[in-house]
Amino acid sequence: MTLRLDRVVVVLALVSVAFAIVYGAYLSPQWDPSRNDQVQYQALARGLVERGEYTRAVANEPFIPEPLRFPGYPLLIAPLCIAGCSMWSITIFQALLLGALVLMVARFTEPLLGRRGARVGAALVALHPAFAFFAAHALSDLAATVFGFAGVLATVRLSARPMSGVAAGAFAAAATLTRPFAVFMFPIALVASGRRGFRRVAAATLVAVIVSAIAFVPYVSYMERSFGRPLAGSVGAQLWLGYFQGASADALDPFEREQVEAGRAALARFDAIADRVAQSQAFVTLDDELRSRALALIAHDPAGFLARGLGRSVELWAGDVPTRPEDHGALVTAFWVELNLMLLAFGLVGAIVLARRGGALSGLPLAIIVATWAFSYPLWAEGRFSLPARPFLAIGVATLVEQLYRLRRV
Repeated sequence: MTLRLDRVVVVLALVSVAFAIVYGAYLSPQWDPSRNDQVQYQALARGLVERGEYTRAVANEPFIPEPLRFPGYPLLIAPLCIAGCSMWSITIFQALLLGALVLMVARFTEPLLGRRGARVGAALVALHPAFAFFAAHALSDLAATVFGFAGVLATVRLSARPMSGVAAGAFAAAATLTRPFAVFMFPIALVASGRRGFRRVAAATLVAVIVSAIAFVPYVSYMERSFGRPLAGSVGAQLWLGYFQGASADALDPFEREQVEAGRAALARFDAIADRVAQSQAFVTLDDELRSRALALIAHDPAGFLARGLGRSVELWAGDVPTRPEDHGALVTAFWVELNLMLLAFGLVGAIVLARRGGALSGLPLAIIVATWAFSYPLWAEGRFSLPARPFLAIGVATLVEQLYRLRRV
């Protein structure tokens, strides 16, 4: 899979870098304070730099283990925090990552659609505001998207050489440790790669698995030592919040109201814990409780939960208007939702057209789009959570554009 980069693709990559920097200028100096995840990631990065520990604790505090955030993104930005975690340094660094993503999308797309299709796919990534907007935040979403796409690209390029699995395993681990939700992308890419002859890539696949497993050892050891379990996170909270997303408070039945109050009481007990070490331990218990309550709610009303998934889906693919909260406005929000729902529709149609052409990689964009949707369906949805799938959606739209161009030429 080779690509002789033409000037158009290079220019598009440079445009994407500039777009992210312009967003930085727009968001500065506050840098969207409503997204307090940024503060948490920067605190973890500072802990790595200042204390040599994975913790949000400051210099005069005892060690506080981290149950929520995975370490990939804090590790990535930690070198930038040696000089103080400047938001400008983070934005410029992530702008360069975005430029690399544009180049990778073109690299993946050209063998499938030709040079014109590669340009269209690259342009849809370079010019879509969501990528540049989140590049200008200290959030893990853009980095996970870049690592995820790089991992898919490396996985589909596995060969008979065992060492070709090193890059695939490293990027798969980097993406998953940045946002665990990306984990399903790599088995899908491996299936696509295996269609060309799994025996041929078996040794490289084994190397990729070993590399990825080695990368996870420090994190799993950290979690076992700190919390007595190999993994933690916020799946329980996401599932509990997802059940109520889009539900009207007036339409809740007695059981649902009871679960709302119980969940709120659990959150209040957690918030009331003053000791930060104790609060860190309590978060794991809280997440377990919310997951248990969410499963009981889903069993109570599975039809309603599934129906509200349509609203969660709209939020997933068309949420997170890329402006400051005070600049959203009804007209801007409506335009953003309509634009992204159109891109979703066109991208799905194009991905189906591409999959029907056959070939080892033709079905990969559709598979990742559908898997992203399916994995997200039960959970609390935000627009940024679909970012790793959006490059593949862009490839679907590029397929449709290329198909229409060919039909017009006939």
